Amino acid sequence: MPAMSTDKSLSLARKAVKANDWPTAHHHCQTVLEKFPKNKKAAQILLAMKPHAVPALLKEAQAAQQRQDWATSESHLEAAAGIAPELPEIRLALATCQLEVGKFPAALQNAERVLKQRSDHPGALNTKGRALREMGRGAEAEQAFGAALGHGKSDVQTWSNLGVLARAQGDRAHAKDCFERALKLDPGSATLHHSLAQALEEDATQDHVRDMQAVLATKNKDDPATAPLHFGLFKLLDTLNDHEQAFSHLERGNTLARAAHGTDFDQFALPFALTKALFTEQVAPTPYEGSLRPIFVIGLPRTGTSLVERILSRADGTQPCGELTVVQNAISKLLKTVMSRTEKALNADDIAWLQSELTKGYADYSDGSPVLIDKNPLNFRWVGFLATAFPQAKFVHVSRDPMAVAWSLYSRLFAGAGNGFAYDNGDIARFMILHRDLMDHWHSVCPGRVFELPYSELVSDTATTTKALAAAVELDWSEDWLSPEKSQSQVLTASSNQVTKPIYSGSDRAWTDYENQLAPLQAALKSASLI
Repeated sequence: MPAMSTDKSLSLARKAVKANDWPTAHHHCQTVLEKFPKNKKAAQILLAMKPHAVPALLKEAQAAQQRQDWATSESHLEAAAGIAPELPEIRLALATCQLEVGKFPAALQNAERVLKQRSDHPGALNTKGRALREMGRGAEAEQAFGAALGHGKSDVQTWSNLGVLARAQGDRAHAKDCFERALKLDPGSATLHHSLAQALEEDATQDHVRDMQAVLATKNKDDPATAPLHFGLFKLLDTLNDHEQAFSHLERGNTLARAAHGTDFDQFALPFALTKALFTEQVAPTPYEGSLRPIFVIGLPRTGTSLVERILSRADGTQPCGELTVVQNAISKLLKTVMSRTEKALNADDIAWLQSELTKGYADYSDGSPVLIDKNPLNFRWVGFLATAFPQAKFVHVSRDPMAVAWSLYSRLFAGAGNGFAYDNGDIARFMILHRDLMDHWHSVCPGRVFELPYSELVSDTATTTKALAAAVELDWSEDWLSPEKSQSQVLTASSNQVTKPIYSGSDRAWTDYENQLAPLQAALKSASLI
């Protein structure tokens, strides 16, 4: 598409101002200023609209966040930050929004811009640290959090961030200390009590239970914000083998979490249906000229993808990146484009764009290693897109006993709303059906591209299974593959405690401690022909 003339851009900006369409007005002015930084007309339009535009944009951004429409919130905050660059709090709000949608490099860039205005801004330092932590740059994240300490109320969030980082790095003792420091400053925080419960592991005591019960007694029992307390109490009571009380808190926690983050399956299933419709024939890989060589570790959440990533990270020349959102963000854009057209089909330009977008997205995370590992399990939704765009990509699909997976999902409180299906027995079963049917489809249209890795075989015959894995992803196997607990990579998911231990079997039977209580879940899986 030919570039728009300056006069045309300014004309469209003025038209947008009259319509109170502030994001569009900002976009056209910014387009002009990027080409001609000293253009007075564009600057004057921005200045004149500021008194009306900024308050309106911030109000709309806040409303969008309340309904969890992060894309709208981001676009409005981006416009507000561009119109009023002298107000660092707006740019910081933009960075925080970008953290929510997994745009960590963009969040880091905006936090850095705030820090150029005020180098000791605690909010910006915490945001910078969170972005760096999510990008796998733990040492730099720790420096940022350390610099944020000593600023009063912000220390609660800073100690919490340091605790999350320590737990991701396998240092439970330090994580426990950080969360306890945060709780001294904010003893009523449900989220902090939940975080501490995850860090305690075998160190749980009745004193910890009483502390959390006392906090819970001060809360509105119907407030979804108390869900973390119930999940935390489940964790502690489960550790103490008080299974009856533990499960009662787990049920209540799931009910509250579902009220806040539950899934609308009619909407949730649409991308699955659209994806299958776009790939009805065998995928023909598109030539790729770049050097990027990704390995996608996919499957249902809680199937062992974190363990597989750590095993793969033991090979020379690999970079474990955790659960990146690069694919999700790129394909979401592409699907919107496809759906806006009369003909709902992919073309060569779409795949070329996707190649470019993913290559740029991964470049923000790459440390220069030849092989990049993306273990976002929900990338199973996009195998057709990725197999078409990246003929060199490898796919490892981890499968596990359905009842073990369902229980592991139901017994966890997940960050954000991405796993909202996990808080209801029926929703879990429906999601597992979607996953099963889509994986069958990918094996049909992408034959030979996906290596199947059963978790049970991985833990029962690790040497044989990891050798087969090495051959499938074209990496050199060594004895190091048998000791994933020695990997230095951080784990930010709920698996952080488990994967820092040597490989062990038996976890697939953990649900049997609650076999009677889980009869409805078992029935839902049987009804769906999953077990």
